[in-house]
Parts: sequence; C-alpha cells; structure tokens
Amino acid sequence: MSNQLSPSTSAIKSMRIALKLVANEQVSFATSSGNDFSANNFVAIKPCSLAEVIGASAIDLDIDVSSLDASLSEHVVSESSVNTALSFNDYFAQAIIHIEQQHTVLLSHPELPYRLLMMPAIVAAKHRCHPHAYLTGMGEADDMPSAINAALAQAKRAHIKPTQVDATQLTCYKDKFAQLVMLIGSIATRSVPNAVSANQPTDAQYWFTEMHQNRVASFNFSEGIKQHCAVFVQGTELAQASSLVDENRLFLPVSANDLGSMKQLLQKLSTQLAALPDHNDKSSSTAISFMLSQLKQFDQTQPLSAVVMANSVTNAVSEINVMLSAIDKAETTAENEVKVQAKSNLSIEHKTPSGSCFHLTSDKVIGNNGLCFVYPGVGTVYPQMFAQLPRYFPALFAQLERDGDVKAMLQADSIYAENAKTADMSLGELAIAGVGASYILTKVLTEHFGIKPNFAMGYSMGEASMWASLDVWKTPHNMIEATQTNSIFTTDISGRLDCVRQAWQLEHGEDIVWNSFVVRATPADIEKVLADFPRAYLAITQGDTCVLAGCEESCKALLKQIGKRGIAANRVTAMHTKPAMLIRDNVQAFYQQPLHEQDVIAPFASQIKFISAASQLPISLTSEAIATSIADTFCQPLDFTQLVNNARQLGASLFVEIGADRQTTTLIDKISRTSEMAQTCQAISVNAKGDDQTALLKCIAQLITHKAPISLDYLIETLSSLLTTTLAAEKRSNHHTDNMLAPQLEGEQS
Repeated sequence: MSNQLSPSTSAIKSMRIALKLVANEQVSFATSSGNDFSANNFVAIKPCSLAEVIGASAIDLDIDVSSLDASLSEHVVSESSVNTALSFNDYFAQAIIHIEQQHTVLLSHPELPYRLLMMPAIVAAKHRCHPHAYLTGMGEADDMPSAINAALAQAKRAHIKPTQVDATQLTCYKDKFAQLVMLIGSIATRSVPNAVSANQPTDAQYWFTEMHQNRVASFNFSEGIKQHCAVFVQGTELAQASSLVDENRLFLPVSANDLGSMKQLLQKLSTQLAALPDHNDKSSSTAISFMLSQLKQFDQTQPLSAVVMANSVTNAVSEINVMLSAIDKAETTAENEVKVQAKSNLSIEHKTPSGSCFHLTSDKVIGNNGLCFVYPGVGTVYPQMFAQLPRYFPALFAQLERDGDVKAMLQADSIYAENAKTADMSLGELAIAGVGASYILTKVLTEHFGIKPNFAMGYSMGEASMWASLDVWKTPHNMIEATQTNSIFTTDISGRLDCVRQAWQLEHGEDIVWNSFVVRATPADIEKVLADFPRAYLAITQGDTCVLAGCEESCKALLKQIGKRGIAANRVTAMHTKPAMLIRDNVQAFYQQPLHEQDVIAPFASQIKFISAASQLPISLTSEAIATSIADTFCQPLDFTQLVNNARQLGASLFVEIGADRQTTTLIDKISRTSEMAQTCQAISVNAKGDDQTALLKCIAQLITHKAPISLDYLIETLSSLLTTTLAAEKRSNHHTDNMLAPQLEGEQS
C-alpha cells in the first residue's frame, strides 16, 4: 500500500500555492442552486481588482474543468476508460506544473459562479493580492488515511488534525469543483465546512481554532482505485462583513426638529416605501438603495429621532402607520389633560415587537450623558449564543484571535457543542464564557458603533467583566486559564465547597447539599427568621425578589416558615454568603491585575464612572482599588436594588445590558418601576436568545431614539457592500435570462 506522491502531484513539493476566488460574471447564482451556491453564502467574498487583473492579463493557462465531465461522457465508464480520461487530480497536476514555472492558472466551470485563481505564493505577495487559502500538500494512496498523511507530511503539518471535507462520493467533476470552491469560501468566511448549527439552521458555524493556529482542511476525493487528498491552509484574505440590514430586515432612522416635522417625515417615508416595487429577486437592490439613502440622510443632531424596523416594505408601511397612531393618541391624551397649564407635558413611549421605536418625554434626554453599561453575572450564557455575530463582525473576531484564545474565551467546546447544556458547565467555565460574551459585545458597541458609556457597573461577577471589557485591565486574556484552575472557582465556592466546609466545621467525608432559590419576598421577610437557620443565607436582593442560598434543607425549611415558594437555581456557588468571606483575600489577590498604560486608559476608560456594589462612590482606576471592590462584591451579600439606585443618583438613566440574554434588563425595569426616584430610567438589552442580529439592531434603534451618541458608519459601509454585490447578482441574473430568451425570440422572428 503506497502513500507516496504520484509523479503528477510530486511537482508541488515544498511549494505554497495561493488560491483566490473570483466571480464568474457570466453565471447567475440562481442557476447554481443545485450545488448549494447562493448569493447569501458568497456575499462575503470581496471583489478584488488585483485578482481580476491577474486573472485577466497574467493568466497562462485557463483550465475549464467542465471538459472533464465531457471527457467522461465520451467514454464507457469502466476502470480502463477512467484511467484514459484526464482526472480531477490530473488537472490539479497540470495546474501545478505551470505554477512551478511561476505562471498563474484559472480553474473554472461555465455553470458555477466562482472561479479559482491559483498562483505561486510569491506572485500573490508581489502583487499584494491576499489569498483566501493556500494549497500546501497533496497525497495519493490506496486508502484515504494514507493519502491524508502523505498530504499533511508534504504540507509540513503532520502534527495537525485537519477538518476533513469528504468528496469521495462525488463522481461528477462539476460537483467536485463546486465542493472545492465552497471549501475555499468556508476558509475565507471562517465557517466550518458542511456544518450548520441545529439551533441556527441557516447560518454556518464559526470555525474555532486553537490559539494562534491557522485553519487547516483536507479535501478528500477518489479517482478510479486511488484515494486523493489536498491540504488547504487559511490565507490572509478575510471575508467582508455581512450587512446587519438588508431587503428583508429594514432599518430606517428618521430625524426631525419637532413633533410636527416628525409626523410629516414619517408620512413622507410611508409614501416613498409604498411606491417601491414589490419584492423579488430582481428588485432587492431598490429596497437596499432606498435604505442606504435613508441612513446617510439621518441627522443625529436633530432633537427627535425615530426608527422604523420591519421585515418587508409592506410591513414597514404598517409600522409607520402604527407609530403615527401612537403619536396622535399621545397628543390627544395630553390635550385632554391640559387644564390650567399653558403647555402639556407630552410623553410618548412607543416600541413594537418588530423593533420600531420613538420616545418623547418632558424630562431631559436620558441617552446623552446618562448611558450606563451593565455587565451581567454568572449563568446568563446559553447554547449557540452569538452564533451569527462572526459573519457580521469578521474583523473583530480576527482581532480577538490575534489577541488571545477565542475558543477558550467563549468556551466553544461547551457552548457550541451538539446538544449543548450550560447546566453541565462548571462555575469557572460559566464565568469565562460570560466575560467573553461581555467583552465581544463591548467591542461591537464601542468600536463598530462608536458608543461610549458614561457609567459602567456589574451584577455580581459582572464587575470583573466590566474591568476586562472596557480597556482597563491590560491582559484579561491571561485570566482564562487561571479561572479554570484556581481553587476559588474549582473547590472553594463551588465544587466541594471548601470554604463552606470550613465555616460549618464539617468533617472531610460529610456531604453538603447546596442550592439557591429565587423567591418573591422582601429582605425583611427573610431576615426576621434568618437567625433560626444558620446554614441559610440571604445572598442577593434584586427588586421584588431575593436569592436565598445555602443548605438545601435549611433553605426549604426557611421558605416554608415564611410561607413563600422558591425557584431552585440548581447551581452550586457560595458567592455572596458568609463562608465566602473566608477567601476574600484570595479573591482580591486573584483580581489584582495590571492595568493598561495611561495613554490607553485616558481617552476612553478615564471618562467612565465605574460603579461597584461595594461602594457608594465610583471606583478609582488603580489595580488595588479595583481588586478590593471586586473581592468585597464577590464575598458580601449583593444588594442589586441599591446598586441600581446608587447609579441613578450618580446620573445614570439609560442602562444597556452588555452580555448574553437579558438578566439584568428585566431586574432594572422592575426596580425602576417600584423606585421613588423621579427621573426617567430605561433598560435595554443588546442580546436575546434566538436572534443576535435582530436583538442588536433593536438595541441600536433604542439608543438612537434616546439620543445616545452613536455612529451608523458601519451599517452604511456594510450595506453599501451589499448593494454592490446585489447589483452584480441582478446583472448576472438578467444576462442569464437574456441568453435564455434570445433563441426563443429568434425563433419567433423567423
């Protein structure tokens, strides 16, 4: 059994061949649907003028793989006939021979929308043409494992376990080439080949790698009795960001100087939308172009802002009508309430399930100077969270990969596993994933939308997320491994609960049955009987509920005595209880982290007031002060109600939850409704289970209407790219239709 390279493939020994996908302008995506091609799948492949120039003017060999299928059809398919026909591997070998001579090769098929430009890596570097991938090794053997090993050895990656793409069942050369093109596209978009998430059936999974490791894939195919493998490595070209908005996700901001002007502009917008053509594959660009114009015209400096969100032009018109009705109703109500006053206090709080919103109050604008980022605690992460984000923010994820270990940051092996359950994750794993989620969302808002908070605070361990995410700690990535291994998270306040065992003076073999319960009760309800239950603790106060933690039997007995029912959290953590104070100094030492230099902190973090549950005043930006506040918050009972009210007293009025799901958003809403404080307060979440994209856009819409300073440049930039791609696709589709109609028209004319 041979695993040696055949003469036809040995030519690439020690070569690194650059690969670049270039559009086949003669083919419509619609005609390629049989090969799983779609405009959406490949919209992220950027047009490259350099590649087009190289492909058009410097090409020395144009290999059309459609000729392979033609050659097969001319032969009786038998072992001997297949051997006489040129194989897919032979065409690879021909291309490689020319590439060895510093030529450029173009592989194509007349029915596929992308062609594959192949060139020596040195030629790509000379032209500053960033490749999507590199071909670094090929192997041929009697069995596939040997072929893969031979290809990996030639690629000098024998130690790597590649992601395998199995094309061994494909006999049609067109299908093989289509599969190869899709693999290169997957490498460019950093998405797992041939994998779709069960929870997100329309979106490919992000291709996580070990820290600082490039993505490596093997393309496995069969020819006759031989097995072949080609090894591809991630290139330097990064796919462009997909647009958060499109013809099926409209986002239309409107700005006006006063309420009368706002009504007129909304009516005008409704008329303009109604005049747009009905949606179809050939009119997508019209809706996209209109939305792009609306985004560019939006003037954030105007006193009033509204946002219309809808999944179609027709529904957008309906959303506008509902908004206008809400404004009319509010005006009528205000007029009826006017008695002695010369002017009414008109108040409008309009928000629809689709995300459309408009806010108008007599109070000061809450988004300007009152914006507070809120970082949730442990346990908010959920399976497949943020699955959509990498395609919308590829540059951010590429930067995260350069900075540290994204796979570990999001605990990808647990969060994105098939049938993932966060209940199976340890406290340390949940904490790491929670900080990672907050870190990513912070970068999305601050770096891509230019949002700068005036305040920041955290719920429980969310305080650590706050310091890690807002460019205060210098090396937050270094804390991932420490969190996984430090006894604080593995055995002291979780696991075998050593600090509890010490506080209760238990023998080594005695079991602890620990649990926590969310109960609708006041602190006074619990505190009046707490002394009778020394192994139960009032851990958290949060609006109209409290969290009771400790010995499960004691907690249940306490709840029975006060006549309350509790919801069991079924999570083992002794944070915010008296036993945690035994490790307070260890916690402080763990979180005493080096800070960024002043030139990094000064332009951003120094403008933020950082609020802790452990202090009435904002925390100073020193390593010791930060560690002290985290340790005190971590180990003492948490009064989240007091934290929210303290933040409001300091000036916070618009709270934005920066993390997975909407844990604190619900709590802050409840706290603000029962608070005696007069000023307006709103809470918004950035994320929600099920749809990262829509949740983020709804958050952006509300920030706009609350007048928080924000940049829409990223939306405009990515939508402009989508418009370019859509126009090109429509042009190809029209060209294809014309070619199909031409023979019919000629026949009619004759």
